[in-house]
Amino acid sequence: MPELSHFDDDERALIVNTPGVVLKGAVVSDGSKNALVFLKEVTAGAKVFKQAHKHDNPFVKSVALALKERGADGEDADLPVDDVAMSEALKLAAEVADLLHRKAAPEDAAAYTAWLLHLATEVASAVKTREGGLFSKKVAITENEQMFLDDLERALQP
Repeated sequence: MPELSHFDDDERALIVNTPGVVLKGAVVSDGSKNALVFLKEVTAGAKVFKQAHKHDNPFVKSVALALKERGADGEDADLPVDDVAMSEALKLAAEVADLLHRKAAPEDAAAYTAWLLHLATEVASAVKTREGGLFSKKVAITENEQMFLDDLERALQP
């Protein structure tokens, strides 16, 4: 089972930076500019990062601890929180999935990609919204969020 140290600097950066970019992609996928919604979604993402510090898979745990040591827990200040974040998240997710499926143990690749999808799902479902207006039913995941999650799932496939 490769540790993070078995990857070169660029590969490690990709592995450690991708969760934060996926978090931002999930946050903007609903199209909301509401600060309270943003806060709830980021808080849900932070909770997933914190839970990963005790993840069953040692590789995922090591990534989460590397994020904690870096002091980021997924918050990469360089990436703008706009629609660019979604396309960047999908691009990096595909790159990291390819890397891990080539160089990591299958269980580590599967655990890491499942963790990324879990992160995005938790963020997307953090706030119930009314998609169709005032009299519509509240949904946990909007149509746009579901499209992002579906695209992310495809990007994470080997």
